[in-house]
Amino acid sequence: MKLSREQVEKLVRASIERLKEKELIEFKADEKKVYERMVEIFVGDLKAEDDLDKEVEALLKSHSGAMDSQRVDYRKMFSMIKNKLARERGIVL
Repeated sequence: MKLSREQVEKLVRASIERLKEKELIEFKADEKKVYERMVEIFVGDLKAEDDLDKEVEALLKSHSGAMDSQRVDYRKMFSMIKNKLARERGIVL
């Protein structure tokens, strides 16, 4: 995960505080529960992206011989495959 859980919690806390300050949010549920759910969703999205990265790396590793012989740029191919899979699976990067 690119961000630690503590960093995610800090971002969520700051986001909620900013929304409250600007009176852009009104809680219909307990604020603590909203906070916990936001952290859970954020961490889940980061994990989904990490899992996608691992899958793309495995795909590229399995085709490394062909990529070497065709002089394909690994980073460019990684990005292309990751974006394609994310679109297909409805993952927002």
